Amino acid sequence: MTQQKYRIQVKTRLFYKVKALAKEVINGIFSESYALLPRYAEMIKETNPECYALITWHSDHGDVQPKFKACFFSFGAQVKGFLKGCRPIIGIDGAHLSGFFKGILLSALGIDGNNEIFLLAYGVVDTESQESWNYFMRNLRALFEREGCSRDDWTFISDRMRGVDLAVHENFPRATRRCCAQHLYMNCKNGGWSGELFHKLFWIAANAYNPYVYNKAIEKITEFDPNATKYLDTCTEQWSRHQFDPLVCCDHNTTNYVESFNALTKPYRDLPLLSLFEAIREWAMERIGVRFDKAANMEPNHLTDYAKHEMELRSAESRFCYSTACGGGELEVKDGNVKFPVKLHNRTCGCGVWQVSGMPCKHGLRVIYNQRLDPVDFVSTYFKGAAYKQAYAEHMHPMADPTQWPGSTLPTIKPPGIKRSAGRPQKKRRRGAMEARKRKRNTSVKCSKCKEMDHNARTCKSGAGTSKAPPKQRAATNKRKTASDGASTSKAAPKGKKSKQA
Repeated sequence: MTQQKYRIQVKTRLFYKVKALAKEVINGIFSESYALLPRYAEMIKETNPECYALITWHSDHGDVQPKFKACFFSFGAQVKGFLKGCRPIIGIDGAHLSGFFKGILLSALGIDGNNEIFLLAYGVVDTESQESWNYFMRNLRALFEREGCSRDDWTFISDRMRGVDLAVHENFPRATRRCCAQHLYMNCKNGGWSGELFHKLFWIAANAYNPYVYNKAIEKITEFDPNATKYLDTCTEQWSRHQFDPLVCCDHNTTNYVESFNALTKPYRDLPLLSLFEAIREWAMERIGVRFDKAANMEPNHLTDYAKHEMELRSAESRFCYSTACGGGELEVKDGNVKFPVKLHNRTCGCGVWQVSGMPCKHGLRVIYNQRLDPVDFVSTYFKGAAYKQAYAEHMHPMADPTQWPGSTLPTIKPPGIKRSAGRPQKKRRRGAMEARKRKRNTSVKCSKCKEMDHNARTCKSGAGTSKAPPKQRAATNKRKTASDGASTSKAAPKGKKSKQA
């Protein structure tokens, strides 16, 4: 292209060098970003006094400058908002960095009253191991204790990563562990249990809100393959909704909301460490700032948008339910051919949805409407404006760029010594053998004649849109006339020669 447009010939290798130099000018140099981390942590503490910023380094034998080991960040607006206004569930996960020195980005996220992600803390470690997760959990516990919170019965949800379970229970002894049902299902597929039937039965068991539905699904899975049931029994974490603690008021059995944060940071995970942290800080600052202004205009007893939507859906479904009073605040609600006991004073229903989700189910709403009560009074406080205002009661403060930072006497740390493999660095995640490949969003074909799916106009068999008029006949072509007497034409004789006559 350069030769055609500018009439110059440039080697391909030079293009890569120029591209690398341009990236360094825009995003900074990888080695320099590690040297600026101590000053970056000090500037965060100066601009956001209640921030928790920790940079850990180590010195090998004979090294003058220390090397980067790990780091941990959490802002005051994040930890205070989580402790005051979010549900007591923490999603943890790790994402691989694809920059020059690699590493693992660890994150801890909560869920606010509007069912949106709430970033609690994040950090970078060299490898994903029990030691790294122990470092992250130890700082997370210190973060809570600094705010005066000594509880250790949090609910953690993650996939079955190495070292997570031991690190969680070492720092939070009474913590409850949830396992991502999607990752558990993928492990089952890798073990040889797949197919449409197993997929259906597994998710019936995972989404079961009461033990009856769960046990029925497990019985059918046992009939499908007893070894599959044995494998599911080895999972000590909670993965079915009927096992969840009602006090958490959260029915998430997957880590999709944590994966959404990983997808958000994917464009920045190949940048220098300082640019990555700045991208996360700016995203969190803008997100909290928008919700800070939104929460200021919210009434304490009003429901969040997510709770309103859920209540509208369940209210529409409650029209087909019928309740019968039994006395003592207990009622029996008939939903089709199934009956469920409802205890209004305990806020429980036999289906289990009310207890797990924290909002009245369709059976509970039928009882509430019949008794002319307000459904908002029976919704958990996590989904009301008072908790939402506390979650976003504070905001993050802005910070200047590195060119305006004052001088510091902190040591200059070097990047970690990581061996790089030969070849071009891989940025895309390797998918498993049984994992679906990434495809286009819309792969269906629509016929332009009959407007049906899964075929085109050329292969359409319905005949819709075709004309009923007879096809046009082709005009008769002029045929070559041949001699009727059968005389054959002779070749013309060359000039200057006379043809011989017979």
